[in-house]
Amino acid sequence: MKIATVGKGGSGKTTLAGTLARIFAERGQRIVAIDGDPNPNLALTLGMTPDAADRITYIPPSIMTLVKDEAGNSKLEPTMSNDALMEKFAVRANDGIDLIVMGKPAHGTAGTGCMCSSHRAVRGLIAELTDIGEHTITDMEAGLEHLKRGTARNVDMMLVVAEPYYRSLEAALRTCELARELNIPFVKVVSNKARGEEDRAAIADFCAKHDLEVIGEVPWDEDFAKAEQQGKSPYDHAPTSVGIRAIRDIADRIAALAVPPAVPGSGDGAAARA
Repeated sequence: MKIATVGKGGSGKTTLAGTLARIFAERGQRIVAIDGDPNPNLALTLGMTPDAADRITYIPPSIMTLVKDEAGNSKLEPTMSNDALMEKFAVRANDGIDLIVMGKPAHGTAGTGCMCSSHRAVRGLIAELTDIGEHTITDMEAGLEHLKRGTARNVDMMLVVAEPYYRSLEAALRTCELARELNIPFVKVVSNKARGEEDRAAIADFCAKHDLEVIGEVPWDEDFAKAEQQGKSPYDHAPTSVGIRAIRDIADRIAALAVPPAVPGSGDGAAARA
C-alpha cells in the first residue's frame, strides 16, 4: 500500500510516518520511505544519526521528466531504472528500511519561484516505486500545496494528522476534501496530541460533524517530546510508550485494509490470495 502522511507543520506527521515505517519493518516487511518535505526530517525519525542524515544524497527533481504519449497527453517518466535509482540514492535506515530523500531548496534560490519540479518528482516516485516492498510511506510537505499540485495523486491511503486546535482541525478538513477530489481510496484522520478527554472529544466531534473517519488516536506522549529534545527517534527512545503503542494499533488497522478480500466460494482468504 502507498501511504502518505500530511498535516500542518509540527502536527506530528513525520513522527507518524517514521514510526509506521519502523513498525512495519519490524514485522518483516520491506519498506520504502520517501521524505518529500523540502525540510527533511524523516531520517531522524527512522533512527539515523544527524551526521548520517546529513550525508544522504538527495534525489534531484530531474529524476522524473515530463513526456508526451502517442495521444499528446503529458506523463511522468523516470530518467533511470528503479534499480539504478535505489542503488544510487536509497540509504539503509534502521530495520532495513530504504529511505530516499527529495532535495532541499538550494542555497541562493530564495524568491526564485515555486518547487513545481520537486512536486512532480515526488508524485512520479510514489507511482514508480510501488513494486519495491510491501509499503511505500511518504512524508509529504506540510500544508496543502502538494494536494493542489496533485503530488499525492498516486497514493492509496492518506493519513491526515489533526491536533485538538481549531486551525489544525480546519486544515485537516480542507486536506480531506482535496484528497477526495484526487480520488484517493482511503482518507483517514489520525487524532494526535490529545492531552485528555476534552481534547479527544474535540477531534472526534469535529470529525463526526464533517464525516471524517478517524483511524486512530495518538495521545500526548512526554516520551515523544523527550526524544525530540535529544534528537532521537521516539521508536528507539521509548518503544513501549503510550504513543508508540497507539501507532502500533494504527498499523494493525492499515494492515487489515491492505489485505484484499477473499474471493467468494474460493475457500479461505489465504488460499484466495495465493
